[in-house]
Amino acid sequence: MCNKCGHKSISYNSCRNRHCPKCQYSKREQWILNREADLLPVKYYHVVFTLPCELHPIAKANPSVLYNLLFKSAWYTIKTLAADQKWIGGKTGMIAVLHTWGQNLSFHPHLHCLIPNGAFIPLQQRWVYPRSRRFLFPVRVMSKMYRGAFLKLLVEAYHKNSIVWSTNSWLTLQRQIRNAGFNVYSKLPFGGPTQVLQYLGRYSHRVAITNHRILHVDERVVAFRYKDYRDGKNKTLRLTPEQFTHRFLLHVLPKGFAKIRHFGIYANRSKNKCLTHILHFFERRRKAPITFSAIIHLKQHSHIDIELCPTCMIGRLVRSKLLPPLRGDPFLPNPSALHPQSQQHPPILITYPR
Repeated sequence: MCNKCGHKSISYNSCRNRHCPKCQYSKREQWILNREADLLPVKYYHVVFTLPCELHPIAKANPSVLYNLLFKSAWYTIKTLAADQKWIGGKTGMIAVLHTWGQNLSFHPHLHCLIPNGAFIPLQQRWVYPRSRRFLFPVRVMSKMYRGAFLKLLVEAYHKNSIVWSTNSWLTLQRQIRNAGFNVYSKLPFGGPTQVLQYLGRYSHRVAITNHRILHVDERVVAFRYKDYRDGKNKTLRLTPEQFTHRFLLHVLPKGFAKIRHFGIYANRSKNKCLTHILHFFERRRKAPITFSAIIHLKQHSHIDIELCPTCMIGRLVRSKLLPPLRGDPFLPNPSALHPQSQQHPPILITYPR
Protein backbone atom coordinates (compact mmCIF):
# COMPACT_ATOMS: atom_id res chain seq x y z
CA MET A 1 0.00 0.00 0.00
CA CYS A 2 1.24 3.50 -0.88
CA ASN A 3 2.01 5.61 2.18
CA LYS A 4 0.84 8.74 0.34
CA CYS A 5 -2.22 8.02 -1.82
CA GLY A 6 -3.27 4.66 -0.37
CA HIS A 7 -2.95 2.77 -3.70
CA LYS A 8 -3.03 -1.01 -3.27
CA SER A 9 -1.10 -3.47 -5.42
CA ILE A 10 -1.13 -7.26 -5.32
CA SER A 11 1.88 -9.55 -5.81
CA TYR A 12 0.81 -13.16 -6.34
CA ASN A 13 2.49 -16.25 -4.96
CA SER A 14 5.36 -17.67 -6.97
CA CYS A 15 5.01 -21.30 -8.08
CA ARG A 16 8.70 -21.82 -7.13
CA ASN A 17 9.05 -24.59 -9.67
CA ARG A 18 12.59 -24.89 -11.03
CA HIS A 19 11.23 -25.44 -14.53
CA CYS A 20 9.29 -22.16 -14.50
CA PRO A 21 10.88 -19.44 -16.68
CA LYS A 22 9.76 -16.67 -14.29
CA CYS A 23 10.21 -17.95 -10.75
CA GLN A 24 13.96 -18.58 -10.60
CA TYR A 25 15.35 -15.11 -11.35
CA SER A 26 16.56 -14.29 -7.82
CA LYS A 27 18.01 -17.78 -7.29
CA ARG A 28 19.88 -17.56 -10.57
CA GLU A 29 21.45 -14.21 -9.74
CA GLN A 30 22.37 -15.40 -6.24
CA TRP A 31 23.97 -18.53 -7.72
CA ILE A 32 26.10 -16.41 -10.07
CA LEU A 33 27.24 -14.16 -7.19
CA ASN A 34 28.17 -17.20 -5.10
CA ARG A 35 30.17 -18.75 -7.92
CA GLU A 36 31.96 -15.48 -8.68
CA ALA A 37 33.08 -15.37 -5.05
CA ASP A 38 34.69 -18.81 -5.52
CA LEU A 39 36.63 -17.96 -8.67
CA LEU A 40 40.40 -18.30 -8.47
CA PRO A 41 42.87 -15.77 -9.95
CA VAL A 42 43.57 -18.06 -12.93
CA LYS A 43 42.13 -18.55 -16.39
CA TYR A 44 39.21 -20.93 -16.84
CA TYR A 45 38.28 -23.33 -19.62
CA HIS A 46 34.77 -23.91 -20.91
CA VAL A 47 34.41 -27.64 -21.69
CA VAL A 48 31.28 -29.30 -23.11
CA PHE A 49 30.60 -33.06 -22.93
CA THR A 50 27.90 -34.27 -25.33
CA LEU A 51 25.80 -37.42 -25.21
CA PRO A 52 25.74 -39.20 -28.62
CA CYS A 53 22.44 -39.26 -30.48
CA GLU A 54 22.54 -43.09 -30.49
CA LEU A 55 21.94 -42.97 -26.72
CA HIS A 56 19.04 -40.51 -26.84
CA PRO A 57 16.29 -43.20 -26.76
CA ILE A 58 17.72 -44.90 -23.70
CA ALA A 59 18.28 -41.51 -22.04
CA LYS A 60 14.61 -40.59 -22.55
CA ALA A 61 13.55 -43.88 -20.95
CA ASN A 62 16.09 -43.72 -18.09
CA PRO A 63 16.89 -40.03 -17.58
CA SER A 64 18.19 -40.17 -14.00
CA VAL A 65 20.59 -43.03 -14.71
CA LEU A 66 21.98 -41.66 -17.98
CA TYR A 67 22.37 -38.11 -16.67
CA ASN A 68 24.22 -39.39 -13.61
CA LEU A 69 26.54 -41.39 -15.86
CA LEU A 70 27.17 -38.25 -17.90
CA PHE A 71 28.27 -36.36 -14.78
CA LYS A 72 30.39 -39.23 -13.47
CA SER A 73 32.19 -39.94 -16.75
CA ALA A 74 32.89 -36.25 -17.40
CA TRP A 75 34.38 -35.74 -13.93
CA TYR A 76 36.35 -38.99 -14.18
CA THR A 77 37.90 -37.71 -17.41
CA ILE A 78 38.92 -34.34 -15.98
CA LYS A 79 40.06 -35.74 -12.63
CA THR A 80 42.17 -38.50 -14.18
CA LEU A 81 43.90 -36.27 -16.71
CA ALA A 82 44.59 -33.57 -14.12
CA ALA A 83 46.17 -36.09 -11.74
CA ASP A 84 48.44 -37.42 -14.52
CA GLN A 85 51.96 -35.96 -14.31
CA LYS A 86 52.04 -35.90 -18.10
CA TRP A 87 49.48 -33.08 -18.14
CA ILE A 88 49.31 -31.39 -14.74
CA GLY A 89 49.76 -33.68 -11.74
CA GLY A 90 47.40 -32.26 -9.12
CA LYS A 91 43.85 -31.93 -7.85
CA THR A 92 41.50 -29.80 -9.92
CA GLY A 93 37.83 -28.87 -9.75
CA MET A 94 34.80 -28.55 -11.99
CA ILE A 95 31.44 -26.81 -11.98
CA ALA A 96 29.02 -28.66 -14.29
CA VAL A 97 25.53 -27.69 -15.44
CA LEU A 98 23.28 -30.12 -17.32
CA HIS A 99 21.46 -28.92 -20.44
CA THR A 100 19.07 -31.21 -22.27
CA TRP A 101 17.69 -28.96 -25.01
CA GLY A 102 18.55 -27.17 -28.20
CA GLN A 103 17.11 -23.88 -29.42
CA ASN A 104 14.24 -25.68 -31.17
CA LEU A 105 13.45 -27.76 -28.04
CA SER A 106 15.13 -30.83 -29.53
CA PHE A 107 16.55 -33.43 -27.16
CA HIS A 108 20.27 -32.71 -26.82
CA PRO A 109 21.77 -33.70 -23.43
CA HIS A 110 25.18 -32.17 -22.72
CA LEU A 111 27.23 -30.79 -19.84
CA HIS A 112 28.68 -27.29 -19.67
CA CYS A 113 31.73 -27.36 -17.42
CA LEU A 114 33.88 -24.58 -15.98
CA ILE A 115 37.40 -25.86 -15.18
CA PRO A 116 40.34 -23.83 -13.79
CA ASN A 117 43.60 -23.70 -15.70
CA GLY A 118 45.76 -25.88 -13.49
CA ALA A 119 45.55 -27.96 -10.33
CA PHE A 120 46.46 -27.84 -6.65
CA ILE A 121 49.06 -30.08 -4.99
CA PRO A 122 47.97 -30.42 -1.34
CA LEU A 123 51.26 -31.87 -0.04
CA GLN A 124 53.29 -29.00 -1.50
CA GLN A 125 50.56 -26.41 -0.94
CA ARG A 126 51.05 -24.92 -4.38
CA TRP A 127 49.21 -24.41 -7.66
CA VAL A 128 50.62 -25.89 -10.87
CA TYR A 129 49.70 -25.10 -14.47
CA PRO A 130 49.27 -27.43 -17.49
CA ARG A 131 52.27 -28.41 -19.56
CA SER A 132 50.82 -26.64 -22.57
CA ARG A 133 49.64 -23.04 -22.59
CA ARG A 134 47.44 -23.55 -25.66
CA PHE A 135 44.96 -25.99 -24.14
CA LEU A 136 43.98 -27.69 -20.91
CA PHE A 137 43.97 -31.26 -22.28
CA PRO A 138 43.92 -32.48 -25.89
CA VAL A 139 40.35 -32.85 -27.11
CA ARG A 140 41.01 -36.26 -28.65
CA VAL A 141 42.41 -37.57 -25.37
CA MET A 142 39.41 -36.27 -23.44
CA SER A 143 36.97 -37.72 -25.98
CA LYS A 144 38.59 -41.16 -25.88
CA MET A 145 38.70 -41.31 -22.09
CA TYR A 146 35.17 -39.92 -21.75
CA ARG A 147 33.87 -42.54 -24.20
CA GLY A 148 35.55 -45.41 -22.36
CA ALA A 149 34.38 -44.26 -18.93
CA PHE A 150 30.79 -43.71 -20.04
CA LEU A 151 30.44 -47.05 -21.83
CA LYS A 152 31.93 -48.89 -18.86
CA LEU A 153 29.47 -47.25 -16.46
CA LEU A 154 26.62 -47.87 -18.89
CA VAL A 155 27.32 -51.63 -19.07
CA GLU A 156 27.60 -51.83 -15.29
CA ALA A 157 24.27 -50.03 -14.86
CA TYR A 158 22.58 -52.41 -17.31
CA HIS A 159 23.87 -55.53 -15.55
CA LYS A 160 22.70 -54.09 -12.21
CA ASN A 161 19.21 -53.72 -13.74
CA SER A 162 19.33 -49.96 -13.20
CA ILE A 163 18.36 -49.46 -16.84
CA VAL A 164 14.99 -50.54 -18.19
CA TRP A 165 15.76 -51.86 -21.68
CA SER A 166 14.98 -55.07 -23.54
CA THR A 167 17.74 -57.57 -24.30
CA ASN A 168 17.34 -57.37 -28.08
CA SER A 169 17.36 -53.57 -27.98
CA TRP A 170 20.44 -53.64 -25.76
CA LEU A 171 22.38 -55.82 -28.22
CA THR A 172 21.37 -53.51 -31.06
CA LEU A 173 22.42 -50.47 -29.04
CA GLN A 174 25.85 -51.95 -28.35
CA ARG A 175 26.46 -52.35 -32.08
CA GLN A 176 25.33 -48.78 -32.74
CA ILE A 177 27.51 -47.11 -30.14
CA ARG A 178 30.73 -48.82 -31.22
CA ASN A 179 31.38 -46.00 -33.65
CA ALA A 180 29.38 -43.31 -31.88
CA GLY A 181 31.01 -39.93 -31.49
CA PHE A 182 31.48 -38.87 -27.86
CA ASN A 183 32.26 -35.27 -28.68
CA VAL A 184 34.09 -32.98 -26.27
CA TYR A 185 34.44 -29.27 -26.96
CA SER A 186 36.96 -27.11 -25.11
CA LYS A 187 37.99 -23.50 -25.36
CA LEU A 188 39.35 -20.68 -23.26
CA PRO A 189 36.52 -18.18 -22.70
CA PHE A 190 37.35 -14.89 -24.38
CA GLY A 191 35.53 -12.79 -21.80
CA GLY A 192 36.91 -14.65 -18.79
CA PRO A 193 35.19 -17.01 -16.35
CA THR A 194 32.58 -14.41 -15.38
CA GLN A 195 31.26 -14.48 -18.95
CA VAL A 196 30.82 -18.26 -18.78
CA LEU A 197 29.09 -17.99 -15.41
CA GLN A 198 26.66 -15.50 -16.90
CA TYR A 199 26.09 -17.88 -19.82
CA LEU A 200 25.52 -20.87 -17.53
CA GLY A 201 23.31 -18.76 -15.27
CA ARG A 202 20.88 -18.12 -18.11
CA TYR A 203 20.09 -21.84 -18.20
CA SER A 204 20.93 -23.06 -14.69
CA HIS A 205 17.61 -22.08 -13.10
CA ARG A 206 15.13 -22.47 -15.93
CA VAL A 207 14.27 -24.90 -18.70
CA ALA A 208 14.10 -25.05 -22.48
CA ILE A 209 12.24 -21.89 -23.49
CA THR A 210 11.26 -18.49 -22.11
CA ASN A 211 8.00 -16.64 -22.65
CA HIS A 212 9.47 -13.91 -24.82
CA ARG A 213 10.43 -16.47 -27.51
CA ILE A 214 6.83 -17.64 -27.92
CA LEU A 215 5.26 -15.64 -30.75
CA HIS A 216 1.79 -17.13 -31.11
CA VAL A 217 -0.43 -19.68 -29.36
CA ASP A 218 -3.85 -20.98 -30.35
CA GLU A 219 -5.70 -24.28 -30.49
CA ARG A 220 -3.91 -25.44 -33.64
CA VAL A 221 -0.35 -24.11 -33.50
CA VAL A 222 2.38 -22.85 -31.17
CA ALA A 223 4.93 -20.63 -32.90
CA PHE A 224 8.22 -19.66 -31.26
CA ARG A 225 11.50 -18.12 -32.30
CA TYR A 226 14.79 -20.01 -32.28
CA LYS A 227 18.33 -19.54 -33.54
CA ASP A 228 19.63 -21.96 -36.15
CA TYR A 229 23.32 -22.37 -35.34
CA ARG A 230 24.03 -23.87 -38.76
CA ASP A 231 23.63 -20.48 -40.43
CA GLY A 232 23.34 -18.20 -37.39
CA LYS A 233 19.88 -16.90 -38.38
CA ASN A 234 16.78 -16.47 -36.24
CA LYS A 235 13.87 -18.58 -37.49
CA THR A 236 10.32 -19.42 -36.50
CA LEU A 237 9.18 -22.95 -35.71
CA ARG A 238 5.51 -23.91 -35.71
CA LEU A 239 4.32 -26.99 -33.84
CA THR A 240 0.97 -28.38 -32.84
CA PRO A 241 0.16 -28.01 -29.12
CA GLU A 242 0.73 -31.73 -28.66
CA GLN A 243 4.14 -31.59 -30.32
CA PHE A 244 5.16 -28.53 -28.33
CA THR A 245 4.06 -30.11 -25.05
CA HIS A 246 5.90 -33.32 -25.89
CA ARG A 247 9.15 -31.47 -26.64
CA PHE A 248 8.85 -29.31 -23.54
CA LEU A 249 8.25 -32.26 -21.21
CA LEU A 250 11.40 -33.97 -22.51
CA HIS A 251 13.37 -31.39 -20.54
CA VAL A 252 11.52 -31.63 -17.23
CA LEU A 253 14.04 -33.33 -14.98
CA PRO A 254 13.19 -36.16 -12.57
CA LYS A 255 12.11 -35.04 -9.12
CA GLY A 256 15.05 -34.26 -6.86
CA PHE A 257 17.66 -34.55 -9.63
CA ALA A 258 20.58 -32.11 -9.18
CA LYS A 259 21.35 -30.44 -12.51
CA ILE A 260 24.19 -28.31 -11.08
CA ARG A 261 27.09 -30.17 -9.49
CA HIS A 262 30.49 -29.24 -8.06
CA PHE A 263 33.50 -31.52 -8.06
CA GLY A 264 37.04 -31.61 -6.68
CA ILE A 265 38.16 -28.38 -5.05
CA TYR A 266 34.64 -27.00 -5.56
CA ALA A 267 32.86 -29.89 -3.84
CA ASN A 268 30.84 -28.75 -0.82
CA ARG A 269 32.67 -30.89 1.73
CA SER A 270 36.15 -29.74 0.66
CA LYS A 271 35.56 -26.32 -0.91
CA ASN A 272 36.20 -24.14 2.14
CA LYS A 273 39.45 -25.87 3.04
CA CYS A 274 40.80 -26.20 -0.51
CA LEU A 275 39.97 -22.70 -1.70
CA THR A 276 41.47 -21.18 1.45
CA HIS A 277 44.80 -22.96 0.85
CA ILE A 278 44.83 -22.15 -2.85
CA LEU A 279 44.10 -18.46 -2.32
CA HIS A 280 46.78 -18.37 0.38
CA PHE A 281 49.25 -19.56 -2.27
CA PHE A 282 48.18 -16.65 -4.50
CA GLU A 283 48.28 -14.28 -1.48
CA ARG A 284 44.58 -13.62 -1.84
CA ARG A 285 41.54 -13.85 0.41
CA ARG A 286 38.12 -15.24 -0.35
CA LYS A 287 35.58 -12.63 -1.28
CA ALA A 288 32.84 -11.97 1.21
CA PRO A 289 29.50 -13.47 0.16
CA ILE A 290 27.07 -11.03 -1.46
CA THR A 291 23.33 -11.31 -0.96
CA PHE A 292 21.30 -10.59 -4.07
CA SER A 293 18.66 -7.88 -3.82
CA ALA A 294 16.12 -7.61 -6.63
CA ILE A 295 15.32 -4.01 -5.64
CA ILE A 296 18.94 -2.86 -5.92
CA HIS A 297 19.55 -4.93 -9.06
CA LEU A 298 16.58 -3.42 -10.92
CA LYS A 299 17.63 0.09 -9.92
CA GLN A 300 21.20 -0.39 -11.14
CA HIS A 301 20.58 -2.30 -14.37
CA SER A 302 17.06 -1.39 -15.50
CA HIS A 303 16.59 1.93 -13.70
CA ILE A 304 13.29 0.64 -12.30
CA ASP A 305 12.22 1.54 -8.77
CA ILE A 306 9.63 -1.03 -7.74
CA GLU A 307 9.14 0.71 -4.40
CA LEU A 308 7.76 3.82 -6.10
CA CYS A 309 3.97 4.08 -6.21
CA PRO A 310 2.81 3.65 -9.84
CA THR A 311 -0.20 5.91 -9.26
CA CYS A 312 1.01 9.07 -7.55
CA MET A 313 4.72 8.57 -8.39
CA ILE A 314 5.56 10.19 -5.04
CA GLY A 315 4.79 7.76 -2.23
CA ARG A 316 6.53 4.53 -1.40
CA LEU A 317 4.92 1.08 -1.33
CA VAL A 318 4.97 -0.66 2.04
CA ARG A 319 3.77 -4.14 2.95
CA SER A 320 0.30 -4.09 4.43
CA LYS A 321 -0.81 -7.72 4.53
CA LEU A 322 0.54 -11.22 3.89
CA LEU A 323 -1.82 -14.03 2.87
CA PRO A 324 -0.25 -17.52 2.88
CA PRO A 325 -1.10 -19.85 -0.01
CA LEU A 326 -3.98 -22.21 0.70
CA ARG A 327 -3.98 -25.53 -1.11
CA GLY A 328 -6.46 -28.36 -0.96
CA ASP A 329 -6.24 -32.02 -1.85
CA PRO A 330 -5.85 -32.20 -5.68
CA PHE A 331 -7.66 -35.56 -5.72
CA LEU A 332 -10.84 -34.12 -4.27
CA PRO A 333 -13.49 -32.81 -6.69
CA ASN A 334 -13.51 -29.48 -4.83
CA PRO A 335 -10.04 -28.76 -3.38
CA SER A 336 -11.24 -25.57 -1.67
CA ALA A 337 -13.58 -27.65 0.50
CA LEU A 338 -10.66 -28.35 2.85
CA HIS A 339 -10.14 -24.62 3.26
CA PRO A 340 -13.50 -22.80 3.30
CA GLN A 341 -11.72 -19.54 4.05
CA SER A 342 -9.95 -19.78 0.69
CA GLN A 343 -13.17 -18.74 -1.03
CA GLN A 344 -13.04 -15.46 0.87
CA HIS A 345 -9.28 -14.97 0.55
CA PRO A 346 -7.73 -16.21 -2.72
CA PRO A 347 -4.29 -17.88 -2.44
CA ILE A 348 -2.20 -14.81 -3.11
CA LEU A 349 0.83 -13.24 -1.56
CA ILE A 350 0.55 -9.50 -1.13
CA THR A 351 4.01 -8.00 -0.89
CA TYR A 352 5.03 -4.39 -0.92
CA PRO A 353 8.74 -3.64 -0.66
CA ARG A 354 9.76 -1.38 2.14
